[in-house]
Amino acid sequence: MNWEQIRNDFPVVKNATYFQSAGMSPLPNQVLDVVIKAFTKLNQFGDIYFIEDLIETENLRGILASMLNTSADNINILPNNSLAMSLLALSFKDSGAMPFNVVSMMDEFPSNTVPFEYKKIKMKYVEAENSRYPVENIMAQIDENTLAVVTSYVQYCTGFRQNLQKLGKELKERNILFVVNATQGFPLFPVDVKNCNIDVMTCSIHKWGFSGHTGTIFYTSPEFRKRFAAPIAGWLSVDVKNDFIHTGKNIPFSLHNSAKKYYTGTYNLQTLIGLKTAIEYLNNIGFKNICLRLIELGDYLIAKLKAAQITIVSPVDNVDERSAIVSINMEPCENTKALAYLESKNIFAANRNGMIRIAFNIFNNFGDIDKLIGALIEFKKSNYTERS
Repeated sequence: MNWEQIRNDFPVVKNATYFQSAGMSPLPNQVLDVVIKAFTKLNQFGDIYFIEDLIETENLRGILASMLNTSADNINILPNNSLAMSLLALSFKDSGAMPFNVVSMMDEFPSNTVPFEYKKIKMKYVEAENSRYPVENIMAQIDENTLAVVTSYVQYCTGFRQNLQKLGKELKERNILFVVNATQGFPLFPVDVKNCNIDVMTCSIHKWGFSGHTGTIFYTSPEFRKRFAAPIAGWLSVDVKNDFIHTGKNIPFSLHNSAKKYYTGTYNLQTLIGLKTAIEYLNNIGFKNICLRLIELGDYLIAKLKAAQITIVSPVDNVDERSAIVSINMEPCENTKALAYLESKNIFAANRNGMIRIAFNIFNNFGDIDKLIGALIEFKKSNYTERS
């Protein structure tokens, strides 16, 4: 692969040394061009091409389904992960399965937990073990009242990547729902919902989907939809046989059997067209090539951090547990100063739970990592001099 040519598709590299893709990935030129074209069409023609755009986003559902090894009938797009998890919380509460609890991880991003706690669902949290969540530790928290396990594919703070296939197999054997937030992994790291026995998967695509704030992929299995009714509905949720929309009043209706039942109303077709282009762009590069590149960049970053004697918080010894996130710790109370120092050098990382989170991407290269490490070494020296 010509990674330098791919790097040219991302103008961000000319403006900053960017390690914040876990917050939001920048758009490549190809996606920006398509989004501008889509909004220009809206500007010049209004909704004359609404149906055409709707069909194109329907094609997106098919593409995503193929990537996840499922049917397009099981794919929906929601505005964000908090809404997706809130729908689950409401469904669980309405199911009549009481008493019950939900098991999750202590390091989860709050959109994975706040909706359940708000509905006063009993939550049991697994403590991290050296920033890892071994499957056996998760299973140890499960009891006879556990309804579901909610976990991230990749933990947003440390980058720990869960073994979804192993965990899903264990949960399937115990008839426990498996809910996965794939936001910090997919699409760069693949997910097979069938082989992993995933019942529900969410993924906020602005992290690694190269299309900005587009929404959240919401996969539900047919079995899940049969067991749990949709807790809310809108005009697009209704299964209309002979008309475009359901206009009757006080007339019985039913929702779609497919994931379309979660389509409560209209959404931004223009950004979804951008997401379709982004997925096609990544697919042209090849997801196997992307994974290999991220492992290569990770190897280089980890080696440089160790050589500089910088503390790595993320679990990095097992490549199967690694992602495109590596978090570090300079010294207690020094991480905020270190981030400010990096920004003074036009290098951007993030503060997550008091750590420095480095999120590298396919547009980064070894030179970017060298700049980062060089600046961190300079900071350590200047900080040591100040204290002396």
